[in-house]
Amino acid sequence: MSDIESKRRDFDEIDTNGDGFVSAAELAASLQANPRVSDENVAAVVKIADDDGDRQIDFEEYAKLVR
Repeated sequence: MSDIESKRRDFDEIDTNGDGFVSAAELAASLQANPRVSDENVAAVVKIADDDGDRQIDFEEYAKLVR
């Protein structure tokens, strides 16, 4: 599996509603097993990754974030 395919698989697992975007709620749900991740941490990650300002992370933004 290539790097881009691996990232796409991971992105699709986080994007539980399949709309092509990762919301803060979806990101938080995917990270819930880690008790060190707060809502503030999730909001900060979304803000950092969200290049177009729509408060969601699309695949291109995700791939850039997890390089």
